[in-house]
Amino acid sequence: MPALLIKNPSQIASPRVGSIRGPELSELNIRTGDSIYVVDGVIDAIAPLAELENRAQVDNAEILDASNRAVVPGFVDCHTHLIFSGNRADEFAMRTAGATYEDIAAQGGGIARTVNATREASKSELKELARQRLHRAVRQGTTTMEVKTGYGLDPATEFKMLEVIAELNEEHPVDLIPTFLGAHSVPKSMSKEDYITQVREMLPEVAQIAKFCDVFCERGYFTPAESYVILEDARNQGMLPRMHANQFHSVGCIEAAVDLEAVSVDHLEVLMPDEVARLSETNIACVMLPGVSLFLDIPFAPAREVIDTGCIPVLASDFNPGSNMSLSLQLVMSLACMRMNVAVPEALACVTQNAAHALRLDRVGCIEKDWQADLVVLDCADYREMPYFYGENHAYAVIKKGVVV
Repeated sequence: MPALLIKNPSQIASPRVGSIRGPELSELNIRTGDSIYVVDGVIDAIAPLAELENRAQVDNAEILDASNRAVVPGFVDCHTHLIFSGNRADEFAMRTAGATYEDIAAQGGGIARTVNATREASKSELKELARQRLHRAVRQGTTTMEVKTGYGLDPATEFKMLEVIAELNEEHPVDLIPTFLGAHSVPKSMSKEDYITQVREMLPEVAQIAKFCDVFCERGYFTPAESYVILEDARNQGMLPRMHANQFHSVGCIEAAVDLEAVSVDHLEVLMPDEVARLSETNIACVMLPGVSLFLDIPFAPAREVIDTGCIPVLASDFNPGSNMSLSLQLVMSLACMRMNVAVPEALACVTQNAAHALRLDRVGCIEKDWQADLVVLDCADYREMPYFYGENHAYAVIKKGVVV
């Protein structure tokens, strides 16, 4: 029965239990004077050290001295494109020198370049690339991560990516949640109608592996009607629907997502007031991706309106080779606070408990008795220093299921 005592933290900061919206987002549970006792990967007690020391000695518990350090829940990154091959740093350099997206695409760049590289890579190569990225993520406090396919755009590569996710989930401390994003784009070798048929034909087998199905609903990609058909099929196969929505245009994706009772709508950089009002009446997670706005120099999602209207706000990285090469949810929190008018306690709730809600996870995202012991011990005494002293990694120790990883 492995046990861990996290001793004398200066502060234990956690959001409340449940999908959180409105004023409750800022109402964190802040505990001082307590320590945390973990048994078999689960938080067994949160109490003064004097009540836990004897038990820790009897159990021969590992002891982590957290004096002058705050503890927060492990971060949940609910939107990533972790698995891909190839490098597009040259495109980034071209863009900073003034090239447009069209210029880059005309030279063979963009998503098609990543698709080609991912198709050519072996499963072992993709797995090793993803493993190294996971190491970077967990060092910065991410303990759970959603991972999408979508850089295959053919059955062989999409299933190869799903296999990589499943194998890494068994081998790596970070919990990986698989999402099928076959409808990420249309391969150049097929018509859209034929490709949608192919995606729909894949769904029964995909549903044996993936928890979610996602579609890029956007002008020039998949329409709301096309997205609805794919996601309704996926739901009938047992997957939960998600949707890339309103990144560049408002074209009806939100209405389709509400009608589908989707789990989340992600991006939302272009979100109309009536769409916010509709989302506020649902349990759909509104996943906002400030790293993309920074990287692409596009508008930030209207987080303040999303929060004040009563939606369920979430923050995620959207780590991917084309629009955000950063795995840091600490940086995401800082950007949300500085550029989206998100308060510091709200930002913490949005990458922990609410992000777990977006993935429909149970007993993950809070620091409470009987909850999974996914924790980050910070290098600072107050959790508010983390987004304030931005651009730094403030994770002193990361704990996954009660094990210091």
